[in-house]
Amino acid sequence: MSEVQELLIAISTAAPSLSSWCDQMHLDPPTVGELCTLLAAELEEHRRDRQIPELRALAPVIEMMLKEHDEHDAVSLSFLEPLVWRGLDGSLDAEQARNALGPTARSVWDDLYLGARQQDLRAVQYQERDLGPAAQTPAKLVEWLLRPNRWVDPETPVARLAVSNRAAQLRVKARCRVDRFAAPAGHSLQDGDLLLYVAPESPETPKNEPLCEVALSGPAA
Repeated sequence: MSEVQELLIAISTAAPSLSSWCDQMHLDPPTVGELCTLLAAELEEHRRDRQIPELRALAPVIEMMLKEHDEHDAVSLSFLEPLVWRGLDGSLDAEQARNALGPTARSVWDDLYLGARQQDLRAVQYQERDLGPAAQTPAKLVEWLLRPNRWVDPETPVARLAVSNRAAQLRVKARCRVDRFAAPAGHSLQDGDLLLYVAPESPETPKNEPLCEVALSGPAA
């Protein structure tokens, strides 16, 4: 039995609604790359209310395909990239689709999504316009709480601050990619200092919408 035939059996077992399609593929088996392209197109036909019902059930199969058949990006570019583009144009619920995938596929999704969103990278400065009224001085960037080059969810703490003798956190307000930091830990902040660069996940995020905020807590340590 060929590897493509094995994949077709795995697909139809995981998602019975694709059994008829898999039976047709068995008649003239494509290459792995062709199978990925055809599967992405078939799932498009099953899309309802901006969701693909079979995607979560197929997640283990997709993980296996990425680990065993992605040497020339056959799975990444032929299968996942078309889904990413549907997420970018709004015809597919990007958050739901990403969450339905396994960890390897989510990592590939994030790389592809960020590549498409890279032109929307935004600078975040230490000022009220970018961070809200709590961004006052004197202030200090105590430490960064995560590594850059990663996607983070809303309310994720990015840095620990001291603002006017009070402890505070710098948090993201929407799901976004933390691209890189522009200020070192221990830096005394002045109004307008550049802190970091972020890219919002949603293409519909207005250019003037703040993506981060300063949240005050207790007295500074």
